[in-house]
Amino acid sequence: MEARVNGRRRRPLAGALLLAAGLAAALPSSEARAQPAEPPEVLFQEGTAALGRGEYGAAIDTFELLADRGFVHPDASYNRGLAYLTRVREGADRPGDLGRAAAAFEEALRLRPGDADADRALDLVRAEITRRRSRRATDAVDVRPTLGRVIVGLASERTWAAAALLASLLLALGMVLRRRPAGPAHVAGSVLAPTALAALLALVPLTYAARHLRLTTRAGVVVVPEVRLLDEDGRALPRAEHSAIPEGASVEVGRRSGGLAEVRWGATEGWVPASSIRLLAP
Repeated sequence: MEARVNGRRRRPLAGALLLAAGLAAALPSSEARAQPAEPPEVLFQEGTAALGRGEYGAAIDTFELLADRGFVHPDASYNRGLAYLTRVREGADRPGDLGRAAAAFEEALRLRPGDADADRALDLVRAEITRRRSRRATDAVDVRPTLGRVIVGLASERTWAAAALLASLLLALGMVLRRRPAGPAHVAGSVLAPTALAALLALVPLTYAARHLRLTTRAGVVVVPEVRLLDEDGRALPRAEHSAIPEGASVEVGRRSGGLAEVRWGATEGWVPASSIRLLAP
């Protein structure tokens, strides 16, 4: 895989050589690097250069610093995931590295839908998680969201609202055409009005559901080897052996209470330690 520089992909070694020539005089010292005033673009270039040199530890620190400062860009997320994946491939990985890589690649996909590189990298990471779980004789778990969540997630709140507005306009047009004398226009209105009404009755709830989902939940990824669902008081749920969420799994994160976060995993809901979840950029 290749690191990304200014929206373009370059092989890590080549990127390091090119960046070293152009940034050697401009890059600040390690002390200045920690100063909040340093522009995020400079930090991004530093992290990419470190990744190109194979210094995955420095790259991870830099890209995590960017994330902590609220810098959001698909290339920064992709390179952060690549840094974690590099540490895994070098055999120096720490618990949760694969989950953090999955979170970064999934975030890149959310920020740039259709990113083939991020999609392929996410598949590789999740395949490795499955392989490691099977090696530990742990069953691979593939939990899918409920049908309602899938339907609501097919489009954004704005898209559902626009579709509902169009349906309402078509309903008004159909009502006008139905009042015309018998003829093609009257027939068209008689078909259009009930069809648009049915669509409107479906689209309005979808719009409100998408809005509720946006306002009350946020996408997250499990970044620990495994986390078990708890109740709001921190006690294990009944049949907890069937409620373990694997590393790299996507969840919806809702309320927080103390050090716990409410999550929805497929059709299952519960609470987990907030530190076990990496929230994705909105």
